[in-house]
Amino acid sequence: MILSLFPSRLRSRLFVSGRVAPVMIVLLALVISAAVFFFFTKPAMEKKATEAVSAQPKATKPLSPPAAPTQTPAVTAKSAPVTPVPPAPAPAPAPAPNFGFARPLDLGKEMVRSLAAGDFSRVGDMAAASDPTQAAEAAKIFEKMMKDLGAKLGSEDQVELLGMVENKTRVAIPFTLPGQQAPIRLQLDLERDERMGWKITRLELPKELASAIPAKVSTPVVVAPAAGKTPAPAAVPGRPQTAAPAPAAPMTKSLFTVSQGVDALTFGSDFVHALLRHDFVEAKKFVDEKRVPAERLAGLCIVFEEGQYEFKPTKPLIITVANPEVSWVIAQVQSQILQQSTEFGLELQRSGTEQPWRVVGLNLSDILSSFAASASKMGVPYTPIVKNPKGGESLALYFEYDQATLHPRAQKQLVIVAGLLRSDPNKKLNIAGYTDDKGTDDYNIQLSRARAETVKQQLVGLGVPETQVITTALGKAQPLSPNQKADGSDDPQGRSKNRRAEIFLDF
Repeated sequence: MILSLFPSRLRSRLFVSGRVAPVMIVLLALVISAAVFFFFTKPAMEKKATEAVSAQPKATKPLSPPAAPTQTPAVTAKSAPVTPVPPAPAPAPAPAPNFGFARPLDLGKEMVRSLAAGDFSRVGDMAAASDPTQAAEAAKIFEKMMKDLGAKLGSEDQVELLGMVENKTRVAIPFTLPGQQAPIRLQLDLERDERMGWKITRLELPKELASAIPAKVSTPVVVAPAAGKTPAPAAVPGRPQTAAPAPAAPMTKSLFTVSQGVDALTFGSDFVHALLRHDFVEAKKFVDEKRVPAERLAGLCIVFEEGQYEFKPTKPLIITVANPEVSWVIAQVQSQILQQSTEFGLELQRSGTEQPWRVVGLNLSDILSSFAASASKMGVPYTPIVKNPKGGESLALYFEYDQATLHPRAQKQLVIVAGLLRSDPNKKLNIAGYTDDKGTDDYNIQLSRARAETVKQQLVGLGVPETQVITTALGKAQPLSPNQKADGSDDPQGRSKNRRAEIFLDF
């Protein structure tokens, strides 16, 4: 068919012995395909493109909206109900302010500075960093505390890190009220946020400031629908059904609570502070005297005085057991002169949630062993609390070899003991003098008596009546440590522990 397009003379040359030359056929097919594209296919494509462009509306002449119908058809019973347009989604909440407090105390001190400046808005933002929706209410509470209730803010240096309870770090800010001298505490529970540093999760007001918190309006209880379902409203005959109301939003838990009394952490902090001040009389008010021996309490005061201990700046107290009537507290302290950090345990109990806490146990094994290991740096070594031969515990004062003169450290210890005796003139104090095994028995008895009398005269000089003090001379009897090693050789360190006077408080 294709060859019919060519002249007869040309066709005759294409046939040789009845066969078409293959190469010539391929070339002719390519030429014919190109001709068909340029003369037929390409013009048709350009025509369609032109028609499509002219069918588009012009930009300068917008289409007119269709005319509104002149009559609205009535809604019949068979008409479908109109579905209301759902409300627009609420805007996303503003991001929580990023204060970036590196330490809990930094937050407490900044809050004091902002309160002192009257910047209640910033205080509200800091208080509600974990829930910014409560920032405005928090600001009003603080403003009412300061302006309406007349709460006077303590200084920035009085902000105190109390310790750790239930994985929260607690900071206390002091206030005083008009007509009152005793301070009250606003307590902040903080937690670490990796994004924004330390933030407040709970604020506990003392009961004296409870009126600063506004009363909550009672809200009817809304029963939440099953998960993934929305309850349908009851159908009303003759009225189209409307969409179900949105479920009520859950109520936000308030950041503020009111203290119901002194909590275990605050009680433990006040008790240890009295010990760190070496105030035996004040510390004694915190303990159950039937369960905590006076010697143990006085000995701890002596340890604190000699080692110049202070609270560790981070986590000074840790609640390990927190029950309504029983709590265990670990107190962490440090000594710069001894270059050590150590701890001791407090066992707290109360007979009911309305009753005050009492210290019923002191675990001093860690602090006493640490003190004994490090006290040699200060001269005469060893712990001031030892097991008494009669049972219980005694306070021990140590002497140099063949001496009955009090070491300066022993004189400081007796200041605490004298205060203990002066607090109760009816109490008695027994002093027993001891020596090591060097020398004759008669000489050691005389030396031990001289040591006991030296202690007695020091107490009398501190205002203790002689009738309250009883002395005994026991020589080399009842050693605290062996005078010889296991191989029979001399043990100077062991003998130094036996050169002592023990004070037994007959309380």
